[in-house]
Amino acid sequence: MTVTLLGGDALALPLADGCVDLIVTSPPYFGLRSYTDGGVHYPGQIGSEATPGEFIGALITATAEMVRVLKPSGSIWVNLGDKYSSGGRGTYATDTSARKGAVPPLRPRDEMRPKSLMGLPWRYAIRCIDELELILRAEVIWSKPNGLPESVTDRVRRSHEQWFHFTAHPRYYAAVDEIREPGSVGRAKSSADVVSRDSHNGLSHRTLRRDPEMFNPLGKLPGSVWSVPTQPLTVPPMLGVDHFAAFPMEWPRRIIKGWSPSGICTACGEGRRPVTRVANTYAPRPSHRTSLTGAHGTDGREGSRPTSVATITGEQCACPTPAAPTRPAIVLDPFGGTGTVAMVASALGRHGISVDMSGDYSRLARWRTTDPGERAKAACVDRPPPVPEGMSGLW
Repeated sequence: MTVTLLGGDALALPLADGCVDLIVTSPPYFGLRSYTDGGVHYPGQIGSEATPGEFIGALITATAEMVRVLKPSGSIWVNLGDKYSSGGRGTYATDTSARKGAVPPLRPRDEMRPKSLMGLPWRYAIRCIDELELILRAEVIWSKPNGLPESVTDRVRRSHEQWFHFTAHPRYYAAVDEIREPGSVGRAKSSADVVSRDSHNGLSHRTLRRDPEMFNPLGKLPGSVWSVPTQPLTVPPMLGVDHFAAFPMEWPRRIIKGWSPSGICTACGEGRRPVTRVANTYAPRPSHRTSLTGAHGTDGREGSRPTSVATITGEQCACPTPAAPTRPAIVLDPFGGTGTVAMVASALGRHGISVDMSGDYSRLARWRTTDPGERAKAACVDRPPPVPEGMSGLW
């Protein structure tokens, strides 16, 4: 599919109301760095506000714009990092009372005591709930297995960031079957799933009944902690742009596959959802394993057990028969940067839109979304590693 790169401000997106199926973005972090065009800091960039409150306020304004352009069936995924307070001037107070252990005075910039984690992601999320009336569907932790070392000696090293999944309505598009992981329980354990058995020594043991219905054959639902390594980006010197924060393609890959349709039906206007067919097959029962219902398998045949096999056979929408053609879903990143989200969306058959107010970054994104090598990397994200042998998703 295609990519559209737009020069614009996230506070006033150059898009029509209700035209976007999914938003995936990572706004600039507060007070982390100054973005420049041609080596000159440009005004209006989020992250350079005087106080954390002003920073969160700007993000709320930007999020209101995201809600404006989002379809009722759409989702918003936002990645935001936290920051430690410097106390305003980067030093402790030097007055006599502070040196004697009294509480240091508040500084004008950070508005909180030095060395305190500011809690910016959750301050933002709570204001989205309270002021924009968004539904916070999930907080997902980005665990960084290759995170950078820190020189601190009195606290743990930070190796994670937050992602927030918002929706404007209780019912929205989701296709999590597309991103299920191998091997887990598919429904909660009930008392019927646990069997009490007396052993030879008279003790009672509780055993989980391994019925096939307990497990989703497509695998387990993704959890709320995703371990995704950072991904380096080598920028050609000819572009003259320094890029410090490489955004891994795996994040937009999972989100785009799980929360945006592969196509929008031109007849009913609804996103097509995958249709799953489940069938039972029978596999030999391992000799060391004994059925809780007796020596026979649940189908009555000795030495066999039912195994559910699931296959995604097609897609459906609101049409009784989904025969109409489709148009690509639209995925937006209002803080487009290097164009990662738009490029991955394109590789997954969606139409990616990247908006950024930086001329330098727009030039970098233009190179990246058209470079054959970078596009080849994006195409690979649709081919996750194969499931290890024996991990069928049943247990």
